[in-house]
Amino acid sequence: MKQQTGIIILAAGSSSRLGKPKQLLQFEGKSLLHHIVEKANSDPTHHTVVVLGSNDSLILHALQGLQQTTIVNTNWHKGMGSSIKAGLQALLLAAPNIDRCIITVCDQPFVDHTTFKGLKDTAENQKKGIIATGFKNTWGVPVLFSKDYFEQLSLLSDQDGAKKMIAQYTDDLALFPFEPAQFDIDTPADYYQLKHQMISVQEAKDNIAFHLPQPRIQTAIALPDSLGYVLATDIKANISIPGFAQSSMDGYALQFTEKDQALSIVDEIPAGTITEKTLFPGQCMRIFTGAPLPRGADTVVMQEKITIDAKGKVHVVDSELQSGMNVRPIGSEVAQGALAIQAGSVLSPAAIGYLAGIGCTQVNVFTAPHIGLILTGDELLPLGSTLAFGQVYESNSHQLEAALKQMGVHEIRKYHVKDDPSALKITIEQALEHCDILMLVGGVSVGDYDFVTQVVQDCGVKQHFHRIRQKPGKPLFFGSRKEQLIFGLPGNPSSALTCFYLYVAPVIDHLLQRPASIKSMKTTINYDYHKKAGLTHFLKGYFDGNTVQPLHAQESYRLQSFAQANCLIVIPEDTSSVCIGDQVMIQLL
Repeated sequence: MKQQTGIIILAAGSSSRLGKPKQLLQFEGKSLLHHIVEKANSDPTHHTVVVLGSNDSLILHALQGLQQTTIVNTNWHKGMGSSIKAGLQALLLAAPNIDRCIITVCDQPFVDHTTFKGLKDTAENQKKGIIATGFKNTWGVPVLFSKDYFEQLSLLSDQDGAKKMIAQYTDDLALFPFEPAQFDIDTPADYYQLKHQMISVQEAKDNIAFHLPQPRIQTAIALPDSLGYVLATDIKANISIPGFAQSSMDGYALQFTEKDQALSIVDEIPAGTITEKTLFPGQCMRIFTGAPLPRGADTVVMQEKITIDAKGKVHVVDSELQSGMNVRPIGSEVAQGALAIQAGSVLSPAAIGYLAGIGCTQVNVFTAPHIGLILTGDELLPLGSTLAFGQVYESNSHQLEAALKQMGVHEIRKYHVKDDPSALKITIEQALEHCDILMLVGGVSVGDYDFVTQVVQDCGVKQHFHRIRQKPGKPLFFGSRKEQLIFGLPGNPSSALTCFYLYVAPVIDHLLQRPASIKSMKTTINYDYHKKAGLTHFLKGYFDGNTVQPLHAQESYRLQSFAQANCLIVIPEDTSSVCIGDQVMIQLL
């Protein structure tokens, strides 16, 4: 008779070092907890118990559709021993005739059904009662116990795990070697260094965000050259604006208390007057917009609101005139020493004009990254060449360079490399000497001539992911070398541009510390669209302000429709169809 095996999955911890429940982290399209339960259930002789604790109500939904006994250990905070005891008790209640149990956790993503089988086979071959998983010159979970040890496990202290107990029975211990068990997830760095076969769009964005370097500051950039950049430091006003009380319109300067008198016009003050004038009782002065108010005056009456009698005297006919009206006080724009504009402000034409007005000549801004752009492919020829059979004009560099310049990035070095790994490696090393972001276009798929990802890693670049569950742009590569970011974009022009907008543009926005260039919003689709679930689709679309229309020619090699598009329509990976009138998310280009 085949032995019955219980699997106790400990998933009660609070994931304090991670900052969010690790049980719900996604791996190969499923949560870590769903992944390990599914692997435990792959053998029909297993009975699976999941022990929850912290965040139990949040985590429960990850177990929907699976067969297991689920319990909540209210004493989880006391230690792992309390969860082991609770799990064993639940297991023996559900399956009293169990012959052995395997204790495992949910944060070892490469533990699977072969691991459980290896532990059981080792127990039968070695005739031992305890089988631990061996890795990296040590051992740990998953660990198998025969039923002879159930009583000792039920007597564990709350704060102890099983390791202390195992140390007492090393003569009955054997190891099942399984090096992938060394990979567990305790911190964000652990998770984002995890290699996946394929990840979701959101996972890709999160991974890139985790590896973003700190923005850098460029100091003393000339004010006229700062358009579109983001101010990195506060600017205080060296002078008050205006530096003198000035008229805000053409009219007559007077003392408000004399507004009901007949006033003599004694002078005229045009804008640009540099001599301060004095107004005496019974007088007014003709004044023009921007001119300095004379001493003794406190109000300006509009020229349309006066009459002049036969003796040349001014009479005010403005019943709504108030003291100080039509006068710009000293410092009413900004006072000397006050904050003129704060760090984080986008330097728009108006901002540049404002700063020029207070005499600012230089600013500190968040600097734009230097870009390296490597195009690969024997079939690519520059514009103006004569095409032979099998050759095409290279277009990716033109569209990507234009997109970069549109974002305010002008330091761009372009390289074209044949399909030769040795030449590519030399070019990558050369490009990485000068750039903050390296984009390689083409050669990132899985064909015989697609060797870019391997050559990049040979240059010391650490791969963070390769392949996303999306269309177009599935084979996107992302890695880093120190603070340099490396993107491998697909060679198909539509795929390359889509990936640029989705993944590279937000990086540039971060480095420039400015609002997102690609805005997202919900709208109504006016066309039916059907697809298989499993990939997020990004459709080239046209948004007319009310509804969005998917365009023709959605294939990844075609740019004609992209040239007419003003948005990407997002059809999520778990969605198989949308119908006219449905709400969809779009990303405005």
